[in-house]
Amino acid sequence: MKKRFIALIMILILCIGLLSGCGKEQGTPAGVENGEEIEGMQKEQVFSFSTLDEPTGLNPIINTTEPDYNVQRLFLEGLINYVSDEYGVAQIKPGVAEKWEVNDDGTVYTFHIREDAIWNDNTPIVADDFVYTFRMMATPGVGSTNAWLFDDIIHNFAEAHYDEGERAEDIGVKAIDEKTVEFTLTKPCAYFVQLLDRAKPIRQDKYEEWGEEYGSSKDKVVTNGIFKIEEWEPNVKMIFVKSENYWDVENVKLEKINRYIVEEPAASIQALLTGQTDVASTNDPDWQKEIEELGDKYRKLEIVGNAPEFYGFNCSNKYLKNEKIRLAFSLAIDREKYNEDLNHGASIPLYSLIPETINCGDDLYINLIDEEHRIIKKLQEEYPDPKELLIEGLKEENFDPDPSKMEIRYATRGTSEYSKKSAEWLLQEWREKLGVEIIIDMMEWNIMWDKVEEGDYDISTAGWGPYYNDPNGLLEIYHPENGYFDSKKSGWTDSDAAKYKELLNKASMSPDNKERAKLFFEAEKLLVGKGLIAPTYLGTSTTYKTKHVKGYYTSPHAATDYNRIYIE
Repeated sequence: MKKRFIALIMILILCIGLLSGCGKEQGTPAGVENGEEIEGMQKEQVFSFSTLDEPTGLNPIINTTEPDYNVQRLFLEGLINYVSDEYGVAQIKPGVAEKWEVNDDGTVYTFHIREDAIWNDNTPIVADDFVYTFRMMATPGVGSTNAWLFDDIIHNFAEAHYDEGERAEDIGVKAIDEKTVEFTLTKPCAYFVQLLDRAKPIRQDKYEEWGEEYGSSKDKVVTNGIFKIEEWEPNVKMIFVKSENYWDVENVKLEKINRYIVEEPAASIQALLTGQTDVASTNDPDWQKEIEELGDKYRKLEIVGNAPEFYGFNCSNKYLKNEKIRLAFSLAIDREKYNEDLNHGASIPLYSLIPETINCGDDLYINLIDEEHRIIKKLQEEYPDPKELLIEGLKEENFDPDPSKMEIRYATRGTSEYSKKSAEWLLQEWREKLGVEIIIDMMEWNIMWDKVEEGDYDISTAGWGPYYNDPNGLLEIYHPENGYFDSKKSGWTDSDAAKYKELLNKASMSPDNKERAKLFFEAEKLLVGKGLIAPTYLGTSTTYKTKHVKGYYTSPHAATDYNRIYIE
């Protein structure tokens, strides 16, 4: 992974399911609605929702933030769709490609495009559309912001993307014939097909005609998805209507989707209560009580993010270079208490980096591990007094064994009330458990990330939302050379860092997911068990939807399948 800025809290509202990976309505067996879809439908099929975020644009290779992606998937379709089923489980569904196959060693994928797949102007979709899309992504001057997803995965992609001696025409994407596109990979990649959901197509003739204006308005983008854009009033609303040219239009039930921008949480709930929207999220206990007192008018959905929050330790610090000292700070945190005191129970305490909802191939990662996966729990049993561990570390480094003499600075990620409260909570926790008096540096989130970029911090707040459903999506961020928190930022340069790199590299070459899971867990034990990071929690939320909306499912890793939604 090359250096880049990633918005860390981007997925919470779209991540549903509680540890088991399920996203069912409380008290309702998942899938019950599915059998009544046609019979229970009413004439007006309009679904409305609100969101905080305005898309930055409609160009799928330039505008690639999470709000951009969530809008674009309504009017653009890639080779596949990665969506939630009725059980809240992420699944790969055919999109523009009706089928595909992979060779025996997992390095060549061949996709067959539907004969009836067309653009909104009736132009057939062909293999060259995808060849052009990926070549543009790999062209340095284009500035594609989602190209990094395919670095070191598609053959010659990174070399072209970073202008390292290869041209975009040399990447491993080619048209076999008009309706067949072939991808050649550098090595087997268990999540490659999943990644293709993030690669929505552009069309060469219009991209060259409109240039930098491509995606700047609803009239400067060609579409091929379920819906087309009827209206876009920036920072107010977007209206989508069903596309008569979509290859599966006869099975699309919704006629219209209204997407409103509502910045205030209270206004979002009021929109739900007044019937303007069909879905809203809130963690406010007062709003939750008011909604639930209305009886069965709304269905409650428990929501959990798959983006772990953690504290990062700078191993170049004179104290934190010692494994025992780092680990003492991590083990001293009472994660259950943190959850109750700061998050009012609306989060999941974390004792390892990889959430229990993450897959490794088709199976849950934790089901492929033959030992206790909660690394911190096990270490807390082994070291019941973290202060003793801290003092041992201080002695090993020939420092004064009195923890109160330590000078450790903690950089907050923002200056909000929550940031202040969590910093004060942490100060108190480490004062009581370790005898350490940390120095709190309150700073805006962008300033903190600048300091992390420069390696100018001791302890920082951090978190990460994986771009794909695989342990590597989280573990790779600490790859010593290519990770976002590489050795320059983390200060991690010892033999464990080299071993971590080796484990990730081995996992990337293995086609066996059981073996990959074991290698990933060994890497996780280095990252968490050696105290490079201190995982704390997964954020959760509660969503309410009106009971007449059916087929609305989502998962921690995949998008809502709008093809299934209907109004009863």
